[in-house]
Amino acid sequence: MNAHEGLSHKKMSLVNPDLSKERSSVSFPIEEFTYFIFGGPEETKKKRWLISLVDVNKEPVFANKDIYFISRDKYYVRTLEKMKKLIQVKKQYNIDGDDWIFLLLSTGEPMHPILHDVLFIPTLEGQMSREQSEKWLPLAKDYAIFGCYAQTELGHGSNVRRLETIATYIHETDEFDIHSPTLTSTKWWPGGLARTSTHAAVLARLIIDGKDYGVHSFVVQLRGENHKPLPGIDIGDIGPKFGFNNVDNGFLRFTHVRIPRDQMCMKFSKVSRDGKYSTSSNAKVVYGTLVIGRIYMIERASFSLAKALCIAIRYSLVRKQGNDTNDNPNETMVLDYQFLQYRLFNGLSIVYTFIFVGKWMRDLYDVNEKKIREGDVNIMADIHSISSGLKALCTDLTMGVLNDIILACGGHGYSRFSGIPSILDNYAQNPIVEGDNTILHLQTGRYLIKVFENAKNGRPTPSTLSYLKGYSRILSERSRAITWEELTDPNEQIKALTHYHTRLLAKLISNLEETSKTHLQGYEGAKSDYMIDIINVSKAYCYTIIITSANEGLESIKSTYSNIYPILRVLINLFFSNFIIKYSGEFLLDNYFNSNQIKIFEFGIKNCLERIRPDAIGLVDAWEFSDNMLNSALGRYDGNVYEALYNWAKLEPLNLAQERGEYVGYNEVLKDIYDREYLKGINKSKL
Repeated sequence: MNAHEGLSHKKMSLVNPDLSKERSSVSFPIEEFTYFIFGGPEETKKKRWLISLVDVNKEPVFANKDIYFISRDKYYVRTLEKMKKLIQVKKQYNIDGDDWIFLLLSTGEPMHPILHDVLFIPTLEGQMSREQSEKWLPLAKDYAIFGCYAQTELGHGSNVRRLETIATYIHETDEFDIHSPTLTSTKWWPGGLARTSTHAAVLARLIIDGKDYGVHSFVVQLRGENHKPLPGIDIGDIGPKFGFNNVDNGFLRFTHVRIPRDQMCMKFSKVSRDGKYSTSSNAKVVYGTLVIGRIYMIERASFSLAKALCIAIRYSLVRKQGNDTNDNPNETMVLDYQFLQYRLFNGLSIVYTFIFVGKWMRDLYDVNEKKIREGDVNIMADIHSISSGLKALCTDLTMGVLNDIILACGGHGYSRFSGIPSILDNYAQNPIVEGDNTILHLQTGRYLIKVFENAKNGRPTPSTLSYLKGYSRILSERSRAITWEELTDPNEQIKALTHYHTRLLAKLISNLEETSKTHLQGYEGAKSDYMIDIINVSKAYCYTIIITSANEGLESIKSTYSNIYPILRVLINLFFSNFIIKYSGEFLLDNYFNSNQIKIFEFGIKNCLERIRPDAIGLVDAWEFSDNMLNSALGRYDGNVYEALYNWAKLEPLNLAQERGEYVGYNEVLKDIYDREYLKGINKSKL
């Protein structure tokens, strides 16, 4: 049984006939597509079971329908009620790892345990010694304590090295004194901090005998009996946000809070009883929590975007507008308009391309973790750079499409009942958190400069960029493809993107070398004059990774998923072609592509839209989002959009008050305005 079955409102007789017709015309078995998304038949079976655990027909606590009407404090408590039930389910069925994260996502809204499990626990696992882990991890994994990740401060976020919170070692008592010396050192933004967390992984500057040893991680207890903040801890909520308002993002300020020495995370850096500091070559893994957080965001970008596209595509198959005449009274299904297809199918191409890059990034991370356990940190810088750039590009692209999706749904898309504003609001943090995207692109771009310089001078380069050793050959290449099939051949796609990013990088290096001759601060100072170029180099490199991983990933599953391979090929071709057209000026500039080839891409994009159109509903249904998860009047599986909008509007508290004979605003103000009594006695005067 799949996730669409067994729900009373989804009987075939009640499904909108246009949606039924569309579903019957899909060219591939939707079940196979679901297998691809979820990772195979067995994984699909397990994920359907996980989804059933939060079915609102069995567990009403997970219902989302009324969250558009409740206050922020009630919304927070409602989320805690769901969290409590989820932890019960987790313990009952021993659910862990990716299955646990999937279960949390299946509730359809942000959940506190994600922050605890994705940020707090990995910090403990990655940075604590074995003895420390044996003490703290069982408590965290059993939810006997609940943690947050306190890095960002009021005055500093992405620039971790400039954090101001200090942890001073006190020889006499064998403790650290945690202190916020300035207003700007106040921890600001950690999710789950304001009211939920009992503990925090706090990033602070280690000070021993007046010497600053840089930023390290410390576990600090925040609350004691009856959840009361401990002495010296000023903690609270930062207030309403753009989204995520069921999660208690908070502020935290320390006034000389003492913690035992063994609450510094000491897997790689240590402070002995006599105050001696030691560190290993692996100390840079202190930033590993940032890397895993960014990888999580890369993986989940397709999930969030697929939810919004599911709503928009279903609605666009029900909604009809225009083209009616006296001879033909029937209006056109809006998804049959080419520009709407371009908006939405571009999003679909991103969703499915991102699935491949997410898996590629996770595999690379797993390789790195294995190497770290063996004492090898050689690819740490590489994975940090790649995850930074990909997080920035993936979240930027996702945000752009989410904005397009609201516009694609017309006026109803602006309604909270569409479900899309909530997806957008909750996603909007992603280009900022875990590193501002501009800063991340600059980090990746500067790393690429360094690697290219090494390649030019015959020094070692990371395996992911080893091709730069042949940069002269890459720069001399031009596309000889003539047909659409040749232009979109997987190898041709990879060659085109590799050429593009290598050319931008070589041009940047040349400009830096020339500018540095007269720049007062030399080569490093010249980089400030080329920030835009550095960011563009990072973007180009990340597009190259996306296209490479998508094409290689697709070819690797060609035999396993033969029925859906053709439409996946079309989607990747569309993603690639949109990129080429967007940056066609760059490709024409050095004649890698000529004008005739660009025209072929333009026509090819339109052909891709035509090919995707009959399969659009299958490409979103395959995700098996429940109605509760989407929480959308427009994206209902049964397509009864207008009935749902009307019925949900009737639930508005202002309308319910009117049904009780209470007319909010009338007795308070409107009565006086209509009676005009408030205007009597006013002396008219000329300006």
